[in-house]
Amino acid sequence: MGFFKRAREICIIGIGRFGQAIVKKILSSNASDIRLVLVDNNERNLLQFKDEVDGVYVGDCADSKTLEALKIDEFDVVIVATPNNIEIVATLSELGVKTIIARAFSSRHARVLRQIGVTQIISPEEEAGKKVAILVSNNSLTKFSENITEIRDGFVSTTVCIKNPDIVNKNISEIAFRSEYNVLISLVQRDTKTFLPSGDFKIKENDLITFIGELSDIIEITEFCTKDKKK
Repeated sequence: MGFFKRAREICIIGIGRFGQAIVKKILSSNASDIRLVLVDNNERNLLQFKDEVDGVYVGDCADSKTLEALKIDEFDVVIVATPNNIEIVATLSELGVKTIIARAFSSRHARVLRQIGVTQIISPEEEAGKKVAILVSNNSLTKFSENITEIRDGFVSTTVCIKNPDIVNKNISEIAFRSEYNVLISLVQRDTKTFLPSGDFKIKENDLITFIGELSDIIEITEFCTKDKKK
């Protein structure tokens, strides 16, 4: 018997250049399990997306009443895409939003954002839009997000620390990375050394392996490689 999978509810606050980059990337992913809501204090920024997303709202999100009216605490992820984001982030945190993504313009700005509740900090602007879209498009990927980089045409790369004992002390050729997981290995880092591995390269625990593949395959291989069965 099947079961109903609840859509991930994502709210993007601020639909300027950064916010638009995120929205366009999420829409291009054609993810069917996302409910996307946009908020901006300028109605013109919302018009181009009003027929493509689940809701658009005009309002000042620095005002807690606006956020409360949106029932912001019910969203799975809130992305703050405005340049002046500290007051909004603080209010989101006070209202109980669990996952907040925002951009920082300096290391000091990043420290402040972390202190007031930001879960994930992103920069710079253009790459930020692409990366945030990848993060929120799949729930499983959020915990592996730090090293995810979009390449092009739907392909991404990530670096994974090997923990799964089913992989440790095996040659690359013994594991069906390409045929079963549909990913390629581009690099292996071990301590201070970096390798372009051949099929007879033996994998060790804590090796850092860089994989290239499509997003869904990268999610699967990351979860497999980081599975620590000793725990």
